[in-house]
Amino acid sequence: KMVLEKEVLRSLETKRKLKEFDIIGFSLQYEMSYADVLNMLELGGVPVYARDRGDRDPLVIAGGPCSFNPEPMADFIDAFVIGEAEEAILEIAQVIRGWRVEGGGCRDATLKELSTIEGVYVPSFTLHPPPFTLKKRIIKDLDSSYFPTDPIVPYIKIIHDRIGIEIMRGCPQRCRFCQACRVFHPLRIRSVKRILEIAEESVKNTGYEKISLLSLSTGDYPFLEELTCRLEERLKGLGVKVSLPSLRVNSFDASSVCKIVKRGGLTFAPEAGSDRLRKYLNKNLTNDEIVQKSNTALMSGWKHAKLYFMIGLPGETYEDLDAIIGLASRIERVSLSISSFVPKPHSEFEREAMDTVEILEDKVKYLKEKRKGLRFKRAFKMDLHDPKISRIEAILCRGDRKIGEVIYKARQKRLMLQAWGEYFDYNLWMECFAECGIDPESYLKKEAEKALPWSFIEL
Repeated sequence: KMVLEKEVLRSLETKRKLKEFDIIGFSLQYEMSYADVLNMLELGGVPVYARDRGDRDPLVIAGGPCSFNPEPMADFIDAFVIGEAEEAILEIAQVIRGWRVEGGGCRDATLKELSTIEGVYVPSFTLHPPPFTLKKRIIKDLDSSYFPTDPIVPYIKIIHDRIGIEIMRGCPQRCRFCQACRVFHPLRIRSVKRILEIAEESVKNTGYEKISLLSLSTGDYPFLEELTCRLEERLKGLGVKVSLPSLRVNSFDASSVCKIVKRGGLTFAPEAGSDRLRKYLNKNLTNDEIVQKSNTALMSGWKHAKLYFMIGLPGETYEDLDAIIGLASRIERVSLSISSFVPKPHSEFEREAMDTVEILEDKVKYLKEKRKGLRFKRAFKMDLHDPKISRIEAILCRGDRKIGEVIYKARQKRLMLQAWGEYFDYNLWMECFAECGIDPESYLKKEAEKALPWSFIEL
């Protein structure tokens, strides 16, 4: 609609045109949003390619998990923050202030100065692979780092309509498929005292009645029972509930959770159906533990359990798929979410191949048939992620700078909101690869020795 009506993208609060800002920042959380970044720049009147921007254009900066392989977006982003930005963003702002406000230097000189900041990568100054190692930026003291307690409260209903408090950064587990535990390493814990302060200030400033305690593995927070009970004391009478996402089965104890914890859906991530494959993934829990903990939680007041699995994992057999259905059939009020394994950069499986679309679709069909075959056994809901979306995601996350041509072509074809299944168009993506002369399968093979596009980033 904005394209048809030639409307310019503006800011929420002041309605200022995007192209009038000094800095435009993107948090790259999911590869399937890459084309949307280009669409937003175009709608904002900002040149899409970094090389086409002049001294009067904004600097476009990006960070987030996807920036740990910045190369697919390198032609469009002026500077990446690799790692955590709480401190780096202040240093970046100071440099750009010197250029914009104090009139010092030009765009190229400013980018050169940005490249000297720890954790900042400026693609225009180097070809790939860069002749250097870039170390990620981390916050050493989570307690003293800034945390917003007065966010904008929307007038409309949004998905995460609540207060989110990060209680821990990093993860004590070492699951072999996991990118997040490595890019957010080392493990850092926010104190109970500081979390209580954040919770009280946030409730006072927003009026929200729900708090999510966030981390990669909230159940591994060492003071979880103390925290939930003290939150109950502090927020008594305010009607505020606490939710606990991203729990691990073997760290969950239903009897230790205080009354303030919202007993809605309980989420566990076994990832694989069999004990054998789970052990290979370095997830040391058994099916018996998953069943026992899930059913105990359901008897303790939780309404339903949701289990996350992956298919296409290295070493997987059809017996492992059978085990997914068998495990689910042993749990009351359970639903499954099943996605395809993607070999992510910096994970232990970063060099593994990915199953073809045909193999993954056969596995999806197999799981559907096995579920139907249960007949008189306990019924459960099964949500299956489209393997074709996962294949495109894998290419974008493992790509080099040549993949930037494909992303640009996707923008030209108006491939927007590709993270949503109803808008995803696999055939158009295949057209983009063909028109750019790029073989998508070359990014999904097993790579035993070849240098990877993200190898210059040191974790």
